[in-house]
Amino acid sequence: MTPDTFLTALYIPFTAAYWRQTFPKVVFLVSLIVVPFAIAQTSPTETPVQIKFTEKQGLLAQEIIELLGRQHYSPREVNDQFATDVFTRYLTLLDPQHIYFSKADLAPFNYLNSELDDLLLKGDLVAMGQLYNLLQQRRLAFIDYSLTLLSSEGPMFNFELLENISTTPFDDPRLENLAAIRDIWRKQLKNEFINGQLDSETADQIKQRLLKRYTTMRKRVVQVELRDAYEAVSNSITTVTDPHTSYLSPRKVEDFNIDMSLSLEGIGAVLQRDDEFTKVVRLVAGGPADKAGDLQASDYIVGVAQDGEAMQEILGWRLDDVVDQIRGPKGSLINLQIIPGGDLQQTKKTIQIRRNKVELDDQAAKKSVIELPTKEGTRKFGIITLPTFYMDFAAAKQGDPNYRSSTRDVYELIQELNEESVSGIIVDLRNNGGGSLREANQLTGLFIETGTTVQVRYANGVIEKQIDRNPFLAYTGPLVVLVNRYSASASEIFAAAMQDYKRALIVGSQTYGKGTVQTFGDLTSGQIKFTQAKFYRVSGASTQHKGVIPDITLPSLNDPTKVGESTQDHALQWDQVKAVDHKTYFAFERIIPQLQAQQEQRNQQSPDWQYTLAVVEHQRNRPEQISLNLSQRQQYWQDQQNWYLSRINQLRLGQKLDPVTDVEDHQFNYDNAQSDPSLLAAAGVIADWIDMVR
Repeated sequence: MTPDTFLTALYIPFTAAYWRQTFPKVVFLVSLIVVPFAIAQTSPTETPVQIKFTEKQGLLAQEIIELLGRQHYSPREVNDQFATDVFTRYLTLLDPQHIYFSKADLAPFNYLNSELDDLLLKGDLVAMGQLYNLLQQRRLAFIDYSLTLLSSEGPMFNFELLENISTTPFDDPRLENLAAIRDIWRKQLKNEFINGQLDSETADQIKQRLLKRYTTMRKRVVQVELRDAYEAVSNSITTVTDPHTSYLSPRKVEDFNIDMSLSLEGIGAVLQRDDEFTKVVRLVAGGPADKAGDLQASDYIVGVAQDGEAMQEILGWRLDDVVDQIRGPKGSLINLQIIPGGDLQQTKKTIQIRRNKVELDDQAAKKSVIELPTKEGTRKFGIITLPTFYMDFAAAKQGDPNYRSSTRDVYELIQELNEESVSGIIVDLRNNGGGSLREANQLTGLFIETGTTVQVRYANGVIEKQIDRNPFLAYTGPLVVLVNRYSASASEIFAAAMQDYKRALIVGSQTYGKGTVQTFGDLTSGQIKFTQAKFYRVSGASTQHKGVIPDITLPSLNDPTKVGESTQDHALQWDQVKAVDHKTYFAFERIIPQLQAQQEQRNQQSPDWQYTLAVVEHQRNRPEQISLNLSQRQQYWQDQQNWYLSRINQLRLGQKLDPVTDVEDHQFNYDNAQSDPSLLAAAGVIADWIDMVR
């Protein structure tokens, strides 16, 4: 496995999704909660299978712990703290919203906080099986109650009642008892009806939609297999070591690289199961979803419809079943219903993607030129957009002297830009989630004479240095590397090297912070993907956790407290090793404060950046509770629409466009580099740099 196979989140700023994302038509997974009163009767054949983990699965758990203890970069001691973390993680996987199990339910299992380590070392999974069976009972009880309630006649809720619901259920404390759980369930179902009414659905339409949802969910619950339960157990063990370590069952080994199949004839997306949801892990650069621009990494896909067919909800579906629905022949259309950013506060929206094949050219580096008026007249700046660090390994292995690679392509683009007499070059790594470590090393070599590009430290303490030994320089002029929160792994290696050598200014927002290397290990059943090494800059600092901090910071709609390695539980921490002697090219420290100040002045004059700053502040102040009184909710909804419409029209005024009466009528279209605020900002930084050193 290449060390940079990692989350690529292709997130394009200033899209129409942003104004929708903060409209709090609060969307929850209508949670599967037991209620202690009459439910619909079901036959024994319709109840979930009782989970009983096998001796073989117990031995496999022991094998996983043993392998991680021997081979993981930072193995954990199997002690009481390990027991607590695994137990907590298991409950999070089973009950992320804290609405299946009450404190009273968990009291008999609290001994696992100190004893689960001993049980796992013995391969004893009995208690974890009991918890899973309790989960299944609660899920089925809730579904049957919901179906009964939805089938009843007459009004279901008092919409004049003054009460609220939390907008952060994942962060709420666990409830004391089933009575409290029942009240949360009532509020969530009531919220579903309010959302439907805000979408102009009738009460009957809402009921029929939810009846269909719960009928489908019931079928899924009773079809749960032993391997589904075991994956929750095994990944509770692996992910408390670090978030990029996971167990892959024999079936999941095939499913893990979904992009390998979807990128052939599909939408070009890597998916994973996240509780009841299907989560987009990354988009294939240049693929159909990437080109369409509506689907982003971290979105939840909650509905799928073939072109011309009705949307079907996929909450609770098996991942392989979801993939079967999304796959399809080249040229066909697929409609997806998504929750942007996986944020359950956000409004669901429907997008359409045309399936296609992904060719190498779709992922290749591309160039463009923008013009910027300056005190010295109009200047031209070259842009090299690099979606991923790629290499045609097959062609290279076969000895093809003309094999494609990101470094080779970038070199050719630099020559073309030099012929156009550009004043500086911007390497755009926004949303570039990594790729080939070799290419990150070689691309760095285009801009420095010789030297170490990155250090790789393994579990045994051995440090391997990637070194550029070719003194040839493809470009010696002003250089900016543009990054954002979704620039990760190999992108961070390149940006960090450019920053440490002081060869380029880094502009944008803090990068993802993924500074670890994963590999695969074989088990008696399935595989384990585990962290085997960490990346370190030539300065000695790790790229893990902190990522790369830009020299010049731009406003960003990506909240670093919600996206990035630092938001992941049990992520490996930042540290450092000995620095490597290296040359520096420019004395940036003298001019960076002034460059930042001048960019902030431009921000104040830019309608795009003022819009961004306003939205960031607005999102920061979103309420943690929202009303379930229908009239109050409708008023709040209208206030939000009015706020965004006002901001959109301020933006349009600054762009010398006529105002609109509906936010849907405004298009955030920055496909043209000349209109992209981040690229214009990067060009402005280069222009200032040139003026300061003249």
